[in-house]
Amino acid sequence: MRIFVTAAIIAGLLVPAYSQTRMDDEQNNNSKADLEKSMEKKKKEAQEIEKAYTETVKKTREQPVAKKTDPWANMR
Repeated sequence: MRIFVTAAIIAGLLVPAYSQTRMDDEQNNNSKADLEKSMEKKKKEAQEIEKAYTETVKKTREQPVAKKTDPWANMR
């Protein structure tokens, strides 16, 4: 009789854990699609940021370098 009670208690403790793993598997299938979409979005944003950065760098390189002045030149 003790064996049956012990088996019932163990089975009762394992049922919630089993149901959670089944739910996690279903959520993983849905989250994989969401993850792929978010990764594509992040890649697109990173490409836009990189493009803006390179354009800005090109603009700053095209500008002539200002002549450096020494404000203390007359004081020395």
